Amino acid sequence: MAGNGTGREADRSKALARMARVAATAAAGGAVGFAAAAIGPIALAAAAAVLVAAVALGLWNTTPIGFRPKPFYAAPAPARLRWPEAAPIRPSGRHRRLLYCVHGFPSTPADYRTVVEASEARGWDLAAPLLPGCGGEPRDLRGTEWSQYLAAVRDGWAELRPRYDAACLVGTSMGGSLALVLAEETCADPALAPSAIATIGSPAALAAWLRHGLVVNPLVYLARTIGAFVPSIGAGLPDPERVGEDGDGAWKGYRGLYPRQTYTLQIGLRAMERRLGDVTCPVLVCHARGDRMVDFRNAAVIESGLGSDDIEAYVANMDGFGHMRHNLLLYDSQRDRVWARILDFFERRAPLTRGRA
Repeated sequence: MAGNGTGREADRSKALARMARVAATAAAGGAVGFAAAAIGPIALAAAAAVLVAAVALGLWNTTPIGFRPKPFYAAPAPARLRWPEAAPIRPSGRHRRLLYCVHGFPSTPADYRTVVEASEARGWDLAAPLLPGCGGEPRDLRGTEWSQYLAAVRDGWAELRPRYDAACLVGTSMGGSLALVLAEETCADPALAPSAIATIGSPAALAAWLRHGLVVNPLVYLARTIGAFVPSIGAGLPDPERVGEDGDGAWKGYRGLYPRQTYTLQIGLRAMERRLGDVTCPVLVCHARGDRMVDFRNAAVIESGLGSDDIEAYVANMDGFGHMRHNLLLYDSQRDRVWARILDFFERRAPLTRGRA
């Protein structure tokens, strides 16, 4: 079951959400009464118009109103890859068990190359798709969105899952959220159901102040509008000379903000959160306390929504480091520990079968 720390976070998030709703309702009622008494009906009507416009803007930026997903995607061209490590990881075909690993946004399968050897040694094939738009130039991301990432992950899983006796999902950051959606869709299907799933620093929400007290950045509430005019902010490649800290200098991905992709991610996460009860396979939720990219409280939101009766949590303490404390597989201090924990969790639920390893 969920650890005490994340359980307490869930309780606090729910209490904060209730308090926020009550406070917002009371403030709105008080403001209307005060305005009617103090500024008169004309000014009140003008204020109401501004309020309606603000609400409309909020709905436009936080709901799928008027948005049509475009799940059609093209696989990234190998010739465009900035780093050899960013290429998809193909399974070796040596084993009966599969680890299907999904990278985050905007990252690459390089996140998983450091654990391929350890996985093979314990009897697992490892596969990691390269998500649409990733691995090349930052501008390649502009035409992509959540539904394309999900379609690519779904297609790869449908191709590989039937070949294995057991197959488990692993996802870092947004990749964990995509893996949860895949589990929501397949847990009831014996032919495609995952044996278990592990998430690493994965979000359940980007902007959910009223529900969970979570806001990764206030600009998320305007991401759709900003994205219509500005495709990216500060987009670029990491400094190749950067040494980094604790191994994070080896990260292969993009810098910057991508408003349109952030909006579609927010819409996808909301749909994912609503269906978490459909995830009935064993789940290991891994997250670092003090994560500077995805608030640690997201782990509690995920755990509290799952339909599984087999849930465990891995909480990393990285307070001594100045990096993002986000993708645990990047860090020398955590990589071996968290990966061993994930494989231990999986192997208790998907033991080796006789014959080929």
